[in-house]
Amino acid sequence: MIPIPVGSDYRMRCVPLVNYALVAANVVIFLMGYNLETEMGVARLEQARLMLYPTSPQLYQFFTSVFLHGDIWHLGGNMVILWVFGNAINDRLGHVGYAAFYLAGGVLACLGHMMFSDAPVLGASGAISAVTGAYLVLFPLVRLTILLWFYVITTFQISSMYFLLFSLIKDAYMSLRGGGGVAYQAHLSGYLFGMGVATLLLVTKILPRTSFDLLNMMRSAHRRGRYRRMAAKGYDPFSRLGATGEPGTRRWTQTKPVEPPVLSTEEVHELELRREISAACKGHDLEAATVRYLELVSINSGAVLPRQEQLDVANQLMHVGRYSEAARAYELFCKHHEKYERMGEIYLLLGLLYGRYLNQRDSGAEMLQRAIDRLDDPQQTALARGELAKLNAESEGI
Repeated sequence: MIPIPVGSDYRMRCVPLVNYALVAANVVIFLMGYNLETEMGVARLEQARLMLYPTSPQLYQFFTSVFLHGDIWHLGGNMVILWVFGNAINDRLGHVGYAAFYLAGGVLACLGHMMFSDAPVLGASGAISAVTGAYLVLFPLVRLTILLWFYVITTFQISSMYFLLFSLIKDAYMSLRGGGGVAYQAHLSGYLFGMGVATLLLVTKILPRTSFDLLNMMRSAHRRGRYRRMAAKGYDPFSRLGATGEPGTRRWTQTKPVEPPVLSTEEVHELELRREISAACKGHDLEAATVRYLELVSINSGAVLPRQEQLDVANQLMHVGRYSEAARAYELFCKHHEKYERMGEIYLLLGLLYGRYLNQRDSGAEMLQRAIDRLDDPQQTALARGELAKLNAESEGI
């Protein structure tokens, strides 16, 4: 029973070309016969001395050994893990940074193996352990899809933190037991390198911090623990220091009622329209929501709804052919929800609206260019480029 990660819910921002190249290089080298499955493959490796020989190491072996595998199962297991975890690290570190990190992780893993064993070693496991160590620090809450084969094949989801901590503890345990032919010391060295480098990048702010990295999780856990300890000692957050200065002594103060603000008739009407729009969206009645939205913007032209409601209404306006109102709704969406992860698609829709239906070529070209800069989907990017070329040709009178 071996749990195998086969996917994650991490959303890519760019195509991880370096990780694709690393996977391809490992597969091609294996298919060229540089492996331990056949006598000819073993002879090739020994003749070229591509594995790392701790008793007589050569500099190039620290790199070549990382791209070699013993058999098809060794290759397949490593490449699946590299695909699941490496794509996200490539996306976060960038192409050059990820390439340097991966190779450095392989070298450090080889050094870790040399400290404890004289046996020749090959395999990408050490470098991949560096990748998973960095993943643990940068993406501890990403959900992994795990394939489990135990009488029947099933899948389940689990936080990456639990899976990677389990893998780290397992490797440490197996290392203490002797390894059984697996270079677990290389794995542990890779883990420590990856975790250390990722932590250093976050602490020095070379990589931007996020609310979901391991350091922020640890800081939040520390704050919660400190509060629980204070509460256990009798701390009352609602008490104030009395005249004696003793904590916990309540000091009563006289309060006076605050009158609620008086709303104008127009403001009351706007609040009522917002409630009706929200209820219509929750009930999937987008036609009613659109009617109420148009009434809302007639009394407040800059009114914007919560993100999903604004997007639903804009999409419905475009669907029913209210192109000018749809463009305005999308514009307000872009202005107030600029951190939306699929903003490239919104710019593409705006470009199509302005270019195809509203005859505003300059605005359409601007939106299409913004879309091209943000889109990840090749088909959508091709569509945006094609529409932009048409608009430029029309502007030039061709």
